[in-house]
Amino acid sequence: MKWFQNIETLQDLRKEYRKLATMHHPDNGGLEEAIKEINAEYDTLFKKIKNNFEHKDTYGNATAKQKQQYDWQKDAQIRDTILQLSRFKNITVEVIGVWIWVSDCYDYRRKLKTLGFRWARQKRMWYKHFDDYHRFSSQPTSMAHIRAKYGSMEVTFKANEQKEKNRRIEHL
Repeated sequence: MKWFQNIETLQDLRKEYRKLATMHHPDNGGLEEAIKEINAEYDTLFKKIKNNFEHKDTYGNATAKQKQQYDWQKDAQIRDTILQLSRFKNITVEVIGVWIWVSDCYDYRRKLKTLGFRWARQKRMWYKHFDDYHRFSSQPTSMAHIRAKYGSMEVTFKANEQKEKNRRIEHL
């Protein structure tokens, strides 16, 4: 490799390519042969890194400063929303990343709408997200794939369960 040295990720490759293309482009006084070599080497490395899954995901490439910039407001909003959902009985609440998914909640659909939840028709679940969201694909994504990618945590409301048990005992 003549032009690209110590490239480990796609992000590194793209960054180095921009720098080399700016310096060696014929419009900037560079040679046409040089830019052809750079493009050919870029294509080869790109395929190698992408096909071998040697690149890291977006979060793995985050700098220490980016990792420290945790938005506590989003965390507080998620906790407040879960607290509001704790009033509802017999629903399933799942936190996946900065998303809250709710199922088994037909009786509470109007209340969920007022809380800012939206209906996902194909998943047959209500959802709310607390971050900017950009969808990169027009293909639907299954809940199993989303859970595997971001991790999932089901939220149970022990206070409601305890109250329900107490009510059952009183009725006996």
